[in-house]
Amino acid sequence: MSAAAVATPTDAWTTATAILDHTHPRVREVIGRLQEQVREPRAFLQAAHRHLTDVMRAVYSIDERLPASELLRINGGSCSQRMACLEALARGGGIPTRVRALWLERRFWFDRLPLLRRVLPRRTLMPWPQFRLDGAWVDFDEIYGSTAALVARARHPFTNRGESLFDAISHVPVDFLGKAVACGRPEYSLSGLVAEDAGFFDTRDELVDRLERTTWMGRLLFRVTYGGRPVRRLPD
Repeated sequence: MSAAAVATPTDAWTTATAILDHTHPRVREVIGRLQEQVREPRAFLQAAHRHLTDVMRAVYSIDERLPASELLRINGGSCSQRMACLEALARGGGIPTRVRALWLERRFWFDRLPLLRRVLPRRTLMPWPQFRLDGAWVDFDEIYGSTAALVARARHPFTNRGESLFDAISHVPVDFLGKAVACGRPEYSLSGLVAEDAGFFDTRDELVDRLERTTWMGRLLFRVTYGGRPVRRLPD
């Protein structure tokens, strides 16, 4: 875990990186169009999320090192990759970001990856962003409102069967941190799926460099069975 991630504000929270390449012309073009619509930070972040939800295809991919500019070019990505795009847009729009390393139990993916159930690793890495808004860190799942507010208007808990978690956060709690338990609605909490919280990193690049260890065999199996295909959706 980066020591700076829990200390005073740092340039590492806003700088461009290999993955969060917000100085790339393709990323800057999107930022410029969004800033023509909104300027207030939270409204900008929500507009960026809606833009990515509208224009980017939800596809299977495990390449966590793809730059945001490339993901915008191919117009598709996994939930984690689209979160990286959101981070890049946020940083380019002046909103600091950092990322938390959550290890999820493999059963979280069973409905999405039925062909790989028997060979999925015991746990998988989920980089979970935070955004600095009004002097406080806001988790990715709360950029549209608090967990309590999302629980109040949600029709059912998030299942990872139908819409993707990237799309769902606008109206459903995707709560890996147990905040719904504190709201008295434990059925909306996904914290039981978190095998380990490995802490915060200043950049997604640092997290991937230190923790991502997918084997070549795992990459091959994933590529053959799911790579680049539209995400499988089932009724919730």
